[in-house]
Amino acid sequence: MLPDGVKLTPMLEQYLYWKERYKDYLLFFRMGDFYELFFDDAKEASRLLDIALTARDQDRSIPMAGVPHHSVEQYLAKLVEQGRKVAICEQVSEPDGKTLVKRQVVRLVTPGTFVPSDGSGDAYLAACAPVGEGWAFAVISLSTGQFEAGVVSTLEIHGVLSAYAPTEVLVPRGKIPDGMPWRWVERELDLFSPAANEVLLKQRLGLSTLEGLGFPTSDPALGPAGAVLRYAEETQFRAIGHLRPLKRISLGRGLMLDLTSQRNLDLLEPKGSSLFSVLNFCVTPLGKRVLKEWILHPLNDPDEINLRLDAVQSLVEDPLALNAIRSSLGAVGDVDRAVSRLHLGTGGPRDAGVCRDFLSALPDVAACAALFPERWRISLSSALEELKVTLEAALEEVLPRDLSEGPVIKQGYDGELDELRSFVDGHEGWLSAFEDRERERTGIKGLKVRYNKVFGYYIEVSKANLDKVPSDYVRRQTLVNAERFVTQELQEFEARMSKASMAVSVREAHVWGEVLSRILNATPEIQSLSALVGEIDCIQSLAVAAVERGYSRPHVDLGDVFHLKDARHPVVEVALHPEPFTPNDMYLDSGERRMILLTGPNMAGKSTYLRMGALVAIMAQMGSFVPASYARIGCFSRIYTRIGARDDLVRGQSTFMVEMVETAQILNSLGPRSLVILDEIGRGTSTDDGMSIAWAVMEYLHHRSDVGVKVLFATHYHELTVLADQLPGVSNWSVAVEETPRGVVFLHHVIPRPADRSYGVEVARLAGLPESVLRRSRELLEMFEGRRKRDVGAAFDVAPGVVQLSLFDPRVDGLLEELAACDPDNMTPLQGLEMIYELKMKALDILRGGGHKAREQD
Repeated sequence: MLPDGVKLTPMLEQYLYWKERYKDYLLFFRMGDFYELFFDDAKEASRLLDIALTARDQDRSIPMAGVPHHSVEQYLAKLVEQGRKVAICEQVSEPDGKTLVKRQVVRLVTPGTFVPSDGSGDAYLAACAPVGEGWAFAVISLSTGQFEAGVVSTLEIHGVLSAYAPTEVLVPRGKIPDGMPWRWVERELDLFSPAANEVLLKQRLGLSTLEGLGFPTSDPALGPAGAVLRYAEETQFRAIGHLRPLKRISLGRGLMLDLTSQRNLDLLEPKGSSLFSVLNFCVTPLGKRVLKEWILHPLNDPDEINLRLDAVQSLVEDPLALNAIRSSLGAVGDVDRAVSRLHLGTGGPRDAGVCRDFLSALPDVAACAALFPERWRISLSSALEELKVTLEAALEEVLPRDLSEGPVIKQGYDGELDELRSFVDGHEGWLSAFEDRERERTGIKGLKVRYNKVFGYYIEVSKANLDKVPSDYVRRQTLVNAERFVTQELQEFEARMSKASMAVSVREAHVWGEVLSRILNATPEIQSLSALVGEIDCIQSLAVAAVERGYSRPHVDLGDVFHLKDARHPVVEVALHPEPFTPNDMYLDSGERRMILLTGPNMAGKSTYLRMGALVAIMAQMGSFVPASYARIGCFSRIYTRIGARDDLVRGQSTFMVEMVETAQILNSLGPRSLVILDEIGRGTSTDDGMSIAWAVMEYLHHRSDVGVKVLFATHYHELTVLADQLPGVSNWSVAVEETPRGVVFLHHVIPRPADRSYGVEVARLAGLPESVLRRSRELLEMFEGRRKRDVGAAFDVAPGVVQLSLFDPRVDGLLEELAACDPDNMTPLQGLEMIYELKMKALDILRGGGHKAREQD
């Protein structure tokens, strides 16, 4: 790191002292108004942040880069987004011009503990540890104080972490689980001790026992919970004072959606084309966070779901109340983040102003929410009412970001501060009188009394009047056309002003500290109310979405029926507007219609239909009205999806391998009341292999009636439609197609009968393939389909537990593929004869081997 021959100054020695202690961090070293980086850190920061790389010395042996302190948060955000960690080394003593300024690392910024100042995004820090046959886990958000933990099986841990998408995950050293794409931080095993961490958690939460929160003594979940809390406190160099009560997470209490399903269903991303964007009419940041939480963690308790639906319906049926509640929420800012920043020492007066405005808005919000069920009724305690009055009286209407940047405490709140300010504010009158006196005494009409930060107060006299300057004037500065002087009286005034200004700053800091302390002490109550306000905002957002988009209230119960009439895909419908979306019906139960086998051509809307079913279920179970004229939802506990194809080339996995891995995860982790959505299984390999796998997967899911699984299965293998005749739980549906003289027209309407063919050539024509290619494709298609019609009936003999994988003898397939690849137009007569002879010999070999027979495979 340190080039040979570099002579170190005391400042650089200080820098290297702290860098040695935080080797894995970029060291932001405070020097005046900048954070500077040196040596290798400077080079890396220059590359990552696209900032200038300079040098501190003339021979450029000490690389240097820096960022302004007032905009450091935006640079920190860029670094943690790229997975880097930063140590903030601040000046902890005032410069005196004689000794080296003392500096100390006061904060560590990591991907999981960074709290953005602009309120963008929520970073989750997680921890997990193996426990017997499963895993204990915990998550914490320093942005909001959210704190949750639980214990799940090995198969479930990936789905649990996916729901939070943590930016850092702590794990005991050497225990990183396979196949999980998180940013892992290995820690010593003893930091995950449930017994030791129970003591810490009781201390931090102010409780004598954690059993009231659902955590008995030495509960395994307390290990990761203590681990994330310790790590958070290590990075912040302080106790975390804004934690919400530790919440136990139990998978049986909600609808589980893993990361794959979140992505496949576009729940939160991409921006503008997700379920969140369709439902988001929230007024406050609090409501937006709750909306995301409800989307990612739907309920499966009909009573709880219907309670939300009752609240939404009360606003749908009362437009005036809906408008009133939106208006009352307009003054509510991100109080959760404001409280968080104040506790972490990164906040300031503006955050206190957010708390004031939040408390001031609550009476109007409470009045508007009076028509909601009892759960969402708001009332202010006497302590919060007193805090509201204090903040309204103490804080200026417009507040600076930092205490040093302007007045924070209102005139009239503190008598001592008012008196000090009165003296300081009167200096303009004294200066004006002094200027008049000096003009009269010297006879210099153009004499001016001014101030700057370098020289303080001074008297300025033009060169033409220098002969009139009295002897008691002391020269300070010579300019081109004037000179500047001071007098003893002016210096004495400046000393009084400096002392008074310092006294104002000290007193205002003291009063601000008292106000801040009251806010911090009221944090638990503020957080409880902010949670209610967030839910109220989310409810009104769902009501606006229902009114604006024509949604209806679903019937939600614990039955086995999933029935939709005139359902629409919520995201695609908005994207198509003003073009109409073709609605469709869907019906699944636990008997003879528990699996829909959907066939039809590509581009006809099969994937849209599958996603529509899943999204309507999620919307209903989160407490939202749904895009359908009628919906009856028997609550699901899990939704699994395998839709589309995403290469995982970084990990060396092909598209087909990714598809098989995701399908395997679904089949191996099926739980009760699951909805499984599979789109085009087997398309990443040969036709026969793909169709065999798709067939076998259908059989497996059908035979798992023990877990009450419902299946939406789309395929372009229309040969699979024979399964409906042999598996009693399978029903054939297809996407309607109209054939016209100009080609096929996709009607996007799903009908209860199988597709007769795949229409692949017609889709190719729409894509613009040359006519000669299309003509040849039709010829080959007729040949292949004729052979399949002869063989498919005998190829499969389905029985429970037995998987028949082959439709055709692979030797015949190979022969036909060779024949199809021939190009007679580009062959010489001799080449043609040789090809015919070779194919004949292969055909005879097949016939001698017993002909083309279906093969059984155990």
